[in-house]
Amino acid sequence: MPEGPCFNQVWSEILEKDLTPRKADNRVRKLCREYYLVEPGYEFRGIPIILSRAMLIGIDEEGCRILMPFQKPCYGTSLYVIDTDGMEIAQIRADLGRREMVEPAEKTGTG
Repeated sequence: MPEGPCFNQVWSEILEKDLTPRKADNRVRKLCREYYLVEPGYEFRGIPIILSRAMLIGIDEEGCRILMPFQKPCYGTSLYVIDTDGMEIAQIRADLGRREMVEPAEKTGTG
């Protein structure tokens, strides 16, 4: 049994298993209007998020949930649904919002 917090205690359900990072990012883009690039090692609820590269974390504020990629050794990358609240969403925005937020609306030109 691992000491300290474990990612298995954090997630509510597995949305998809054994994804490539690109497929996980595309799934987050499809399901969430708001998402941020998260670096490997970002701490969520005191647990470092294991990733092979920077990936997207999605916020579904209406559903009070977060879509979080996580890589488990020998199992690959999976996309997890995590129940959350407004305070935790605000904290993620504060932590990751300092970096560039990626939104589909940015893909359209203005003028």
